Amino acid sequence: MKTVVRQWLTGAVLAFAGVLAPASAQQPPQKLTVALGSTSFAWLPFYVAQGAGYFKAEGLEIEVTNVAANATPVAAILSKSADIAGIGVQAAFAAADKKQPIKILTPMTTEFTSLIFARKGVMEKKGVTAHSPLKDRVKAMAGLKLATTAVGAGPDLMYRFLFARYGDGITVDKDARVVPVGDARNTLAAIKNGAVDVAAFSPPVPEKAISDGDAEMLIDTINGDIPETKGMVYTALAVTADKIRTDGPALEAFVRAIDRANKLIYADTAAAGKAARSFMSSMESNLYDASVKAMVPATPKAPTVSIDGLKVNMNVLKTGGYNYTVDYDTIVANDLVQRALAARK
Repeated sequence: MKTVVRQWLTGAVLAFAGVLAPASAQQPPQKLTVALGSTSFAWLPFYVAQGAGYFKAEGLEIEVTNVAANATPVAAILSKSADIAGIGVQAAFAAADKKQPIKILTPMTTEFTSLIFARKGVMEKKGVTAHSPLKDRVKAMAGLKLATTAVGAGPDLMYRFLFARYGDGITVDKDARVVPVGDARNTLAAIKNGAVDVAAFSPPVPEKAISDGDAEMLIDTINGDIPETKGMVYTALAVTADKIRTDGPALEAFVRAIDRANKLIYADTAAAGKAARSFMSSMESNLYDASVKAMVPATPKAPTVSIDGLKVNMNVLKTGGYNYTVDYDTIVANDLVQRALAARK
C-alpha cells in the first residue's frame, strides 16, 4: 500500500512540475529555410501561411532567403544552403532529367500566372484587342520585342509555345526578339520606356503597368485565354529526396500550414491578403488587393501535386521545343503530403 502511495505521489509531483516548467523548457521550433527567386504573388500560399502564423502553429520557424531566379533555388537545396526552394516546375523537370534528387513538395500555382501584357498603343497598331481570337493576338506579336526574366524562364517558354501552336508558321527566333530584362522592376521600366513591346509576369507587375497607363492586357493566362494551359502546375516548392528522409515530420508540418493557407485564400480572400501583406508592404492598397484577387483562380485546391497538371506543363514545354525525361510518380512527394494531412492536428 505504501509503495502504491509513493508511486502516486511521485507521479503527481512530476506532473505538477511539468505544469510549472518554464516556456524555455519546451521543444524549440524547427527552423526551415526557404529559397525564393523573386518577391511575387506566385508564392501567395507561402506568404499567407507565414503571415497567418500557420507555420508557427505547426512548430516551425521559417527563414526566407532571396536568390537569383531560374536554377539557383534548385542549387540552393542541392547544396543544402536552403531546405525548400520556390521553383518554376520546368526547373524540377530539368533537374530530374539530369538525375538530380529533386522532389516537388507542394504546388504554389495551378495556372500559368505570367499574364501577357503589351505596351500601350502596340495592340491598336497591330489591330487587336484583348477580345480578339487568340491566334490573332499571338500573330500580332510577330516583329515585336518580347520581355522575359531570363532565357528559358516561364515567359520565354510561353512565347515559344504560343508561336508554335497558334503562329501559323512564324517562330519566336525568326519573327520576334526575346529580350531578357530580369526582375519586376526592370520589366516595368522596359515597358514604360519602350525597350520592349510585350512582357509576361505574375501579378502585380501587369496590374501595375496597366494602372500606370503604360500597358494593356493581351492574354489573360490565369482566366482561360489559353485552353491548353488549364490546370498547369506552374510554380511549386521543392525539396531534395535526402531532406524528406532526414526531416520528413518537419516537411509534413510545413505542408499542413500550406494547406491551411490555400483554404483561407478561397474562404476569406481579404483575410488571406491581410496575412500576406508584409511581403508586399510598399505596394498601393488597391493594386495589392486586385493582385490577390487575381491569384485566387490559380491557387491550388489541394497540397498534393497533380500529375495531370505536370503533364500539361510538359506538353507546353514540348510544343515550345523543350524535351525532358521525367518519371512523374517519382518526382513528386505526394506520399509525404498524404501523411501530413492524415496527421493533421
